[in-house]
Amino acid sequence: PSCSISFQNITMMHYTRSVPATLMIAASLAVASAANIPIESFSDPVHTWNTMNDPVMGGESSSSLSLDREHGTLIFSGEVAIVPYLGVPGFILAYADDGPFPDVSSCAGLRLRIAAEEEYKGYRLSFGYRHLPGGGHAYGYKADFDAPVGVWGDVFVPFENFTASWDEASGDPIVTCGENPDFCPDEETLRDMRTISIWGEGVAGNETLYIESIGGTRCDESDKNQDLESTIMSAAAD
Repeated sequence: PSCSISFQNITMMHYTRSVPATLMIAASLAVASAANIPIESFSDPVHTWNTMNDPVMGGESSSSLSLDREHGTLIFSGEVAIVPYLGVPGFILAYADDGPFPDVSSCAGLRLRIAAEEEYKGYRLSFGYRHLPGGGHAYGYKADFDAPVGVWGDVFVPFENFTASWDEASGDPIVTCGENPDFCPDEETLRDMRTISIWGEGVAGNETLYIESIGGTRCDESDKNQDLESTIMSAAAD
């Protein structure tokens, strides 16, 4: 796929938009205070990562993975194409299924250290093998996330955003965790996810995603209940 900026440009870019110093300090302190449990760091990866694309179901999407050892980064790139016989966008995914994975049941969610080359609205994250009756090929818990474009960022995906009830054709949620707690991630899965995947799904287009690390975050009770936005805004107002 065509690239809008290079990896070298991403590593050198700085976030230059004007932000009050107190806000930046508060944000740094809030992030630093959260306890993290590493799942994968691509400076020294412990899992084997592979790709899977929708040609397994008759689609035409394609993707590739490469490990930039110098920068400790996994590069996941590809194109989500329209599945001809369905007339809807298919999927690409990067996954690891060689667990066991660390226990993140004390955490509030997952943190991705990532940067994207271009705007793409079909990123999703999934883990586990839970399968609902009538769910077809939909396995595990899945949630959407947005990737920062042209700059590195820490993306927090709360476990309450994940659901076991999602559409196998589009990846969209059918019933959310908030609507029915029965579809929220269960403790057994959080103790060992067994598999984790990053998807481009349900939105046609090119994507290039750089991934430094994945882990559980806010892994104690005080961090779970932390209102980060209120903390930052209060500090900015002082």
